[in-house]
Amino acid sequence: MEVLAHGDEVGLTRLAADAALPKATAHRLLGQLVALGAVQSRSGRYRLGARTFRLGQAWHPARALRAAAARPLRELSVTSGGLSLSLSVPEGGHTVVVGNVRGAADDRYPLHPGAVLPPGNAAELVLTAYTPEAGPPANWAVSAWIREAARIRERGLAFEHGRCVSTLSWVAAPVFSATGQVVAAVAATGTDRAQVTRLGEAVTRTAALITTNLTRLPGAAAAWSSAAGVGPGAGSGRAIAAAAGPVATGGGETA
Repeated sequence: MEVLAHGDEVGLTRLAADAALPKATAHRLLGQLVALGAVQSRSGRYRLGARTFRLGQAWHPARALRAAAARPLRELSVTSGGLSLSLSVPEGGHTVVVGNVRGAADDRYPLHPGAVLPPGNAAELVLTAYTPEAGPPANWAVSAWIREAARIRERGLAFEHGRCVSTLSWVAAPVFSATGQVVAAVAATGTDRAQVTRLGEAVTRTAALITTNLTRLPGAAAAWSSAAGVGPGAGSGRAIAAAAGPVATGGGETA
């Protein structure tokens, strides 16, 4: 399922190799998933099915985040110059997209809801920087990561240029819950490093607006206290929310 979450149709040989399974075992499991509607099969290739999508949409913390992020992401897209926008959360050791606005970077790497972001992306750096006990991300030495994590927390932004996907640059900012946990990251992704860098301040404002909206959703704090398990010291979310000011929550999901 993790292999299929990247969004492309995949053949049996690659699925078995990427999942480190014998080909016969992968074929048997895929057959069961197809029968359940969780996976679709066409001409020997596989992709996630409609049932998996419906189950993903029912994930309550993600639903609250999508509602809180809908309007801020749309507003950011107006001034983003066609960059891809995404809202991601930590899940099972990965960084998973739960909301997005399509842009040019989607042709290089799929950023739709359910997509697993590549290791070392800016959203992962933000989420990890506010979770000191998590240790450094992949390909980071401990001493270098300690310095970088401090810079991320100081400026409230993480940048990543070409390390996780050679043709893409990323900038990401944290979203906080009412209890001060970092529960998500907003990111802008594109091929133009200078354009992505210039958007940093706007990404920070968008994350602050989502923080404000999220703290006002009924039951959101309880949902995240049981589901997120990551975050900075108390008070960080309150500070960002106060800086954001009052904003009406946009209904519905992001495109």
